[in-house]
Amino acid sequence: MISGVSGKRQAMENESEELTRLLDLELIQKRAAWKRAVARHRTFRMIGVFSILIALAAVFFVLFFLFSRANEERMNSRPAPISDRAGR
Repeated sequence: MISGVSGKRQAMENESEELTRLLDLELIQKRAAWKRAVARHRTFRMIGVFSILIALAAVFFVLFFLFSRANEERMNSRPAPISDRAGR
């Protein structure tokens, strides 16, 4: 009778060890999937940040170009000073 109980206990220990190994394997797989997902999200986030930075740089370039052109036109269309007209 003692050997029957001992065999049953041994079988339960084997099952629990097998279950523990399976759970460890599942957790390792999930952890790897989480790391891949984090890397993917980080990549998308970096692409978004760089896209915004490129758009802002383009906007600043366009604004600089437009304001410099407006300044040139204003300087060219400015009438001659009165002192120059009086001297002639």
